[in-house]
Amino acid sequence: MVVETLSQETLNFYAPRFIVEIENQTLNALMSKAIIDVTVEEKIDEGASFQLTLHDEFDMTTQEFKWLDHKDFNVGKNVTIKMGYENDLAVMVMGVITRLEPSFFSSETPTIRIQCQDLSFDCLKKSSPARTFIDKSYSEIAEIIAEEAHLSSEVDDVENYRNTTQKNNNENYLTFLNKLKDEVGYELKLREQTLYFIEPRDDRDEILTLELGKDIISFQPVMNTAEVVTEVEVRGHNPADPDNPIIGRATAGSERPQESSRTSGSQIVEERHRSVKRIITNVPVNSQEHADSIARAALNHASDTFIKGEMECIGIPQIRAGETIRLEKIGKRFTGKYYIIGTTHTINASGYRTKISVKRNAV
Repeated sequence: MVVETLSQETLNFYAPRFIVEIENQTLNALMSKAIIDVTVEEKIDEGASFQLTLHDEFDMTTQEFKWLDHKDFNVGKNVTIKMGYENDLAVMVMGVITRLEPSFFSSETPTIRIQCQDLSFDCLKKSSPARTFIDKSYSEIAEIIAEEAHLSSEVDDVENYRNTTQKNNNENYLTFLNKLKDEVGYELKLREQTLYFIEPRDDRDEILTLELGKDIISFQPVMNTAEVVTEVEVRGHNPADPDNPIIGRATAGSERPQESSRTSGSQIVEERHRSVKRIITNVPVNSQEHADSIARAALNHASDTFIKGEMECIGIPQIRAGETIRLEKIGKRFTGKYYIIGTTHTINASGYRTKISVKRNAV
């Protein structure tokens, strides 16, 4: 979809709006008017956080602040943020208030910053005791953890490589799941009330096409081969035969294809007659497939550093972490499909803006 089509659906992006709901109740007009900034930040592998900033008032008669001690802003309250234009609003995040940060100035209006975390915060992002999962695949482990966090789950099947999987003491479940997904080259994503433990979706069709000078306010891409490797070798410890390690390999060009007819960063490095090999040792593996999986995941992770960029455009709620977009009129080298790894949506006195972090593994 081009931005012009989306613009027609939103009256040319006229009149950006947000709605804040606390405990399923929309804030009244007076309280909403006091909000001067709404920001929602979302990152792959981390989930979402968001904040509201309000102007407060001090009542000289009662000697009390209007919003500072208001019951709706108590820590632990459930909050939903919707953003968009006119009546076309999208749910951006659902979470809980975790922090209040007032600022007082002798000559300026005091403000309150209300910081929130997505609904997975208590279960997934806080440290917890050690735990052992027996005869469970990584997919089954993700489903169990999602259920315990009162989240829905969308999980792709992955082969059960380990009979016993250990979560370390004082490690949070988000860190634990990220370690599992890194081992098999999966992606971990939290959106609204769903946990995703899935194969990367960076090869899907683009949801939008944006052009420099028309839709893109700014774009700063970086092409960097410093972290790109041409081969990964895994020398895995074989519990069944410790004297004979299992060797897994992944070579240039075997990365996950994000866009057809493109040359991967590893192939570009290799074409320059430069071999960059990474060796991973002392990794327990149970099979050749397990060792190869770890090698492929490491090669993909390195290739994902090839092109990264930071972009800003007019506020578009459809732009979310985990989606793909196409960027054009930025030169042959950088024009193409990009995968969104993070977004920041902000509505304030300057209007509605979206900042985007993207990556790409080929040109």
